Amino acid sequence: MRHKNLVVYDSEQTYARNLTERLAEKKEVSFKVRMFREEAGVRAFAKEQKIDLLLVGEDCKCRQEVGAGKIFVLTKLKKIELSENEIPIEKYQSADEILGEILEACLEEGDTDLSLLKKTGKGRIIGIYSPIHRIGKTKFALELGKAEAKKAQTLYLNLEDYAGQHSYLGETKGQTMEDLLYYAKQEHNNLGLRLSAMAGQHGELDFIYPMPVAWDIRAVTAEEWVELFQQILEKGIYETLILDIGDSVQGLYDILGKCDMIYTLYTKERICQEKLKQYEANLFRLGYDEILERTVKQLAERR
Repeated sequence: MRHKNLVVYDSEQTYARNLTERLAEKKEVSFKVRMFREEAGVRAFAKEQKIDLLLVGEDCKCRQEVGAGKIFVLTKLKKIELSENEIPIEKYQSADEILGEILEACLEEGDTDLSLLKKTGKGRIIGIYSPIHRIGKTKFALELGKAEAKKAQTLYLNLEDYAGQHSYLGETKGQTMEDLLYYAKQEHNNLGLRLSAMAGQHGELDFIYPMPVAWDIRAVTAEEWVELFQQILEKGIYETLILDIGDSVQGLYDILGKCDMIYTLYTKERICQEKLKQYEANLFRLGYDEILERTVKQLAERR
């Protein structure tokens, strides 16, 4: 498959160079990113090769002349007059957010011909769960995710009814886990590209914003969760899924049973030890003892 050309031009050359470098580093989509310092370079390139995606500043005069497949205009102002076939993108935001808007616009128009880079393995799921609360489980999950992201493409998903994501991931921007589950149910879902458009970044770790309403996450069945995880590993770029799992999720033990490894945090306090023993006894009683075979007990740091 021919890699699509993404051409970048902006009169602020330092900005254009930094943006191009960041976009070229993105592993989600295997298009070729090319930057030009002058409009003449854009025109010359268009005569030789097709410009599939043109990302230019609002002062670029040649953007309608080069026959680009899609034109994205980097705007400084919220409202600016553009042609019907031009798509505005706020200029001063992160390269990840700019890429997300480009992919989302392509998907909305039915353009899914953007080749995802292939994974090297089948993928694995790491679950973080504890029957003991308020012991730094989410902090541990994120730190583990960042460590895993240095080795392979990793996605963090929070499956708690009250995720408290603002403390760790910042204010929710755009789409959440609720949207991801919706796309996973569609017949032609293009989930790999949707993930690339939706994912936020916490250092090198990618994540999807949690559901904002606690009741919504409780309504998702275990089968829906398992199907989502399978689709992410099959259709996306991610080799590792980090699941930060809460008690209220439906089919808790079934989800843990799908994990290749589970980290269970604990403390040495007597009440915490009693809760841990009860949790382990329940697993044995209900026939989920294989979960314990894949469990690593992790002593929580004192908070």
